[in-house]
Amino acid sequence: MRAKMRFMMLVGLCVMVNSVFSGSITAQDANWSALAPGTLHPGLNEIQIKYGGELRRLVVVAPKTLDRANSYPILFCFHGAGGNADKQIARWRRHVDGRSLILVGVDAVQSLKKWNFKEDFHVVNHDDVGLVREVTKALISNGLADAQAIYATGHSSGGLFCYRLIKESALFSAVCPMSCGMAKGAHDPDKNTAPVHLMQVIGDRDKSYLGTTNPKVTMYSAEQRIAVWRAFNQCKSPPVVKAYGKEIKVLTCTNSDGIQLAICEAKEQGHHLRLDLRDAADVIALDFMLKHRKK
Repeated sequence: MRAKMRFMMLVGLCVMVNSVFSGSITAQDANWSALAPGTLHPGLNEIQIKYGGELRRLVVVAPKTLDRANSYPILFCFHGAGGNADKQIARWRRHVDGRSLILVGVDAVQSLKKWNFKEDFHVVNHDDVGLVREVTKALISNGLADAQAIYATGHSSGGLFCYRLIKESALFSAVCPMSCGMAKGAHDPDKNTAPVHLMQVIGDRDKSYLGTTNPKVTMYSAEQRIAVWRAFNQCKSPPVVKAYGKEIKVLTCTNSDGIQLAICEAKEQGHHLRLDLRDAADVIALDFMLKHRKK
């Protein structure tokens, strides 16, 4: 009997510890109260939200100095195909305290584990754009998010999704898609696209660097997509080139309104940058994003 009681106490303690460190919350109410200042705590919070008939997992990392009276820059980080939010959260959370920002990772619908970067590309058109809109709206309305400082980055499928987000929404001050393509037709900015600061991070041996074509989609090369956005932004001045050591260079164009377009290239790197270069590129990307606010 005593052994059984000790076992039950141990189980209860484990449940309490898990609750403290993961902050698992189910938010199915209309006002998204799980994203409210009184509910989120410093560190990692896991939140389950019912959206579009699917239960979606959010992972939100708040700084240790979280002050419920303040609003914070928000950085969305979108995972690649076949994964979930955990790896991107592990990658980016080291910057949360030093940059005083709130990091948000979202799982793609796990039956696909891919983002709906283009309508009718996958067998089901999950409303991923709508989900991100609602999460952002909740963070802003609850006073946690600085509406002029909403940012996004993503790897591979997550980077493609960033391109869809900036074409179809006006949420973001700046985005940094990484190690990805840009879908011809689906991602081209048009008259409804809001001005946004954009940096593409890519290795010059990435499969997407030279562009790809298959029966379902054509991906612009890195050079082509920068040309598309340069024309859209009317960046007429020549790019400014800055080297970061011998293996990373950044080319930046700025238009007359101060909107910046950049490409950060890693020399002789493929779809996954060498770890030290990836970390360096992440810092470059963060510096680029956080210096820009919506006007």
